[in-house]
Amino acid sequence: MRIRVTEVSASDEICIRTQFSVYRFCVLQPYRCKGFLSGGSLGNQQHEAFFAGTILKANIETAELTALETGRRAVFLIGGNGRRKLTTSIITGITLVESEADECETLSDPRVRKALSLSSVPFRFS
Repeated sequence: MRIRVTEVSASDEICIRTQFSVYRFCVLQPYRCKGFLSGGSLGNQQHEAFFAGTILKANIETAELTALETGRRAVFLIGGNGRRKLTTSIITGITLVESEADECETLSDPRVRKALSLSSVPFRFS
């Protein structure tokens, strides 16, 4: 599966399931691939982030810079006091949750968890 970040709407949320974690990317500026990222090593706190593209398992080849795709690893640049790069483990699933609200949904929302088919899966943010 593939989701092109530049083609979603502002406030849409992309759930990224990887081999070891679950991430949420709340898109704020689709045309710039900017938003808030949480999950994985970031925990529940949202961090300003820029989606920088995907890479293959061995960091050999970059793919399209605006598309998240299963079988690849996502690369994000995390804002804050100093920029840092976050590379996920291999993406095993991607789900787009289209937002009707002005703000991003949270994984605690039962409607979002149902849409992500994660309602019975315990979250492990590491």
